[in-house]
This record gives sequence, structure tokens and C-alpha cells, in this order.
Amino acid sequence: MDRLKAVLTEAHERLSSEPELGVIEWLATELSTSFDQAVTDGDVEEFQSFCRSHPLSQILLMDPYARRAFEKPRGYAGDAVMLDYIYRPSSSSLNGLAGVIHQATTTLPNAKSILWRRDYLANLINSTMLSREQAEVLSVASGHMRELDGLRDITTDTNVRFTALDQDADSIAEAKTTYKEYIISGETKSFASLIRERAVTKRYDLVYSAGLFDYLQDSTAVALIKAMFSRLQPGGVLSIANFTRDSHGRGFMAGFMDWCLIYRNEEDLRSLADAACPKASHRIFRDQPRNVVYLELFADRNEQ
Repeated sequence: MDRLKAVLTEAHERLSSEPELGVIEWLATELSTSFDQAVTDGDVEEFQSFCRSHPLSQILLMDPYARRAFEKPRGYAGDAVMLDYIYRPSSSSLNGLAGVIHQATTTLPNAKSILWRRDYLANLINSTMLSREQAEVLSVASGHMRELDGLRDITTDTNVRFTALDQDADSIAEAKTTYKEYIISGETKSFASLIRERAVTKRYDLVYSAGLFDYLQDSTAVALIKAMFSRLQPGGVLSIANFTRDSHGRGFMAGFMDWCLIYRNEEDLRSLADAACPKASHRIFRDQPRNVVYLELFADRNEQ
């Protein structure tokens, strides 16, 4: 941990004397190297403990985005309220060092990937609407559905019905209140309900989940992909996303935000697709910031 200690000490000194965004970006890059070594050595808990016990931790947790991840008021990091710091930044009352840290954590590469995901989903929904008289869309672990901000920017058409499935009733209520021009039916359920239900009662043109798979072990991920795919209409599309093993902020998130994801790369998603839907055609690609990999599965019209 000597290298990690030196990195944290240098970051603490630099932030104290020159609070700039570049210091946080440098820290995130350096922490990724130390985190990867900790994963290889089986020392992730020691890595986290070392980061949290360093005086730098209290400085970084001045940022409300990082602090919410660490405190987990809804039981998990990355909740819908927290992500709104990225999706819907407001004029912050934070200034000085706290303001610099907050600006960094909500604008650096991982945050850019979250915004890219919003716009990608908006375009995917729009293309589904263009090919259907009335598109049926299921969002799994829907959150606040900020992709609809992006959809509003693309089109004024509203020929779409959403089913928003989320265990958090407040998140569903926020989406329904904010996006009144769309028909949104809320289902306050865990994603596991899709796996347990034996009979499929409704099918969709598009089924997607934005950030859920970052938290699922392989066996659960395969079962959920099967369940989501079974709910597609012929010609429908399933889309999931996963942060990658080499994503920019992985060390910072684990070390200071207690935000640990299950990272996957292209081959990992290909393995999930092959295990869940071996006969389905699929597409795998990375986002433009290169931090998230996407899997799209296609329901063949001739097979359903």
C-alpha cells in the first residue's frame, strides 16, 4: 500500500494548495491502478479501508454526490436522486474546495458516460416510436427516467406507452409527475419479479435497463436477460448496459464512495447473451467515452 499512501498524500497536499479539477482527475486515474492491483491480490477491502482512513476522505465527502453514494440513504449507491446531480445539475451553493470536488465528480469521464447513456436510450426509444403506431416500452429499474429529457429534445411525438418497473415508489412518482405528456404505468416491484413470473402477460417493442446489471452476479444477470427477452414483441429490442473493467472512476468510486460495481467488458456481455439467448442475434459496443459496454438483443420476427 506504499504507492497508494503516496498517491493519497500527494492528492491531499495538492487539493489543499491548488483546488483544481485536474487534481481529482489525476487522483481518479492513479486510484484505478491501485484498485486493479487490489482486485488482483484480493485486497479490495484493505484498499477501501486505507482510502477511508486517510484525511483525504473527509475532504472528498464534502461533495454531496460522493457523500450520498457513501451514506446510501435508499440502501444502495447510485440511486435516482444521486444521479440527478449529473442529469440535472443546478447552480450549487458549494464554493471553494467542495465546489471543485463536486464539479469534478459530476463532469469527469464516468459522468459523461451516464449522460451518453441518457441520450442513447432517448434515441433508442425514438427509433422504436418511428417504427410503431403505438410503441410499448418497459424500463427495468427505471429510476427517474431522465432519458425522457433526451426524448423531449428529439421529438414532440408521444406515441409511446411506458411501463416503469422499480422497487422505489418515489422514483416512479417522480417520473410520472415530470413527464406528464407520456403514458407511464408504474409497477413498484423488484426486477426479480420478472424472473419469478411464469406467465408473460404483456410484450413490448423495447425493453431496457440502464444501470441495474452493474450490481448483478452472472447467474442472476442471465436469468433476468431471459425474462426480459421473453417479454419482447417479434421484432423487439432488448438493451442493457454495464460499466467496464477499465472504466475511468472505478478506484475512486470503490475507495471513497463505497460504490462497488460488477464490471464487465465485451466478452463478458457476449457470454451472458450466449447463456441467456443463444439463438438471438445481438450487437455489442462501447459508448463514446469508453466506460460502458452495451448489449442489444433482437427478437427475430420469424422465431416468435
